[in-house]
Amino acid sequence: MTGLYEYRQNMLPCFVINNVLNAQDCDNLIADQKDKLEKASHEWQGENFVGGKKDTRDSRVAWFENPSLSNIITSCVDTVNYEAGWRYDIVAHELFQFTEYKKGQHYTWHTDGPGCCHNSARKSSVIHKSDALHYTQQTNLLGTVRKISISAILNDDYKGGELQFRTLSPTGQLEESSVACRRGDVIVFPSYLHHRVKPITKGVRYSIVAWFGGPPFK
Repeated sequence: MTGLYEYRQNMLPCFVINNVLNAQDCDNLIADQKDKLEKASHEWQGENFVGGKKDTRDSRVAWFENPSLSNIITSCVDTVNYEAGWRYDIVAHELFQFTEYKKGQHYTWHTDGPGCCHNSARKSSVIHKSDALHYTQQTNLLGTVRKISISAILNDDYKGGELQFRTLSPTGQLEESSVACRRGDVIVFPSYLHHRVKPITKGVRYSIVAWFGGPPFK
């Protein structure tokens, strides 16, 4: 696998793999999913879904399966999981989430896990029909927690929308780092990292996100 490098600014445990998807792959994924989008109207609070607030997340999403893409992204995650020395026990990933951010839209600071446990309470608090399909079909994820998150960048002809991470410096100060990435790149990071998508200032940002889960940490 070429183009793998660790983003070490502020000791950030984030990996970027360049050119995982080619231009045609990206265009096809956008064309396939953009007509299926609906407003993202939920968010995480502790281990439960709560009603989404526009000042927290303002975007549209679509859930989908793609075995070919799954093989590609899983290979990326397996490589990083080993090379980074995380060696997390991973059993499966959730359905892919196609995301669209238009001008002014954003996703504020949040984490994907741990603490995001795939249990019956989580399923019962799902709001959208597409989300219900997303969780109830994936019984192999019941009892697992999110351990590794990915974001695949499908276009770069927009302004703003930077993917940022927040970490503690050695002196205990909060530091924010933007990850430089281009169309076709895949970012892999532990799900516990605080991150956000800054507001779009021009154009539309398309990406794919997914979460890889395994048994709860001990």
